[in-house]
Amino acid sequence: MTQLYIEDCLKTLERGLEYDYVVASPPDFNELSKDTSWSYEDFLLSFAKLLNPKGNFVSICISDRKSGGKVISKHSMVIKVFLELGYILHTHKLWIKSTAIDPMRMNYQHLLTFSRKKQSRPLVTDFKPDVFIVNQHKWKNYTYGMPTRIVELLINNYTDKNNIVYDPFMGSGTTAEACVNTKRQWLGSEIDKSLEKQIKERVSSL
Repeated sequence: MTQLYIEDCLKTLERGLEYDYVVASPPDFNELSKDTSWSYEDFLLSFAKLLNPKGNFVSICISDRKSGGKVISKHSMVIKVFLELGYILHTHKLWIKSTAIDPMRMNYQHLLTFSRKKQSRPLVTDFKPDVFIVNQHKWKNYTYGMPTRIVELLINNYTDKNNIVYDPFMGSGTTAEACVNTKRQWLGSEIDKSLEKQIKERVSSL
């Protein structure tokens, strides 16, 4: 099964689709509504509470944020939300994007994988390190791209061949490419209609 839904992931999650694993890189503050009546934790909870992977694992890839002379610990918000939903933090890895100095952005990303129902899974060899140094890769200059290799590491560790992977924030289609490369099936949601053609072109080129 491979299917792209050009819609809000909340709508997709209401469809009752079946999938084995979830990997997601949620949008940053500046990609969301300017409405100040809700918090980032509210946004995280809105989709996290609807996730229902058959394999019981969810990976969230998220960077902290520098703003106004302070660090906003977005990964701590993710952990708080998932723990409140009854998940366990199964693994916590770091992807190092670059070793250069960037006063505006963090050069690392947290790779947080949560399990439920006391689910456990042994780590494959490639996923045993706690830190992965992989240069950031942007598909056709898509602003928020991440390397296919990072998503492949997660998928290889938390799924088996032909399992279905769901990505609620498809972006440029990195998860779709990683699934094709690892012989997994995929489902994805993307609210930005302008990315539909790009995602389909990316997949069809593989």
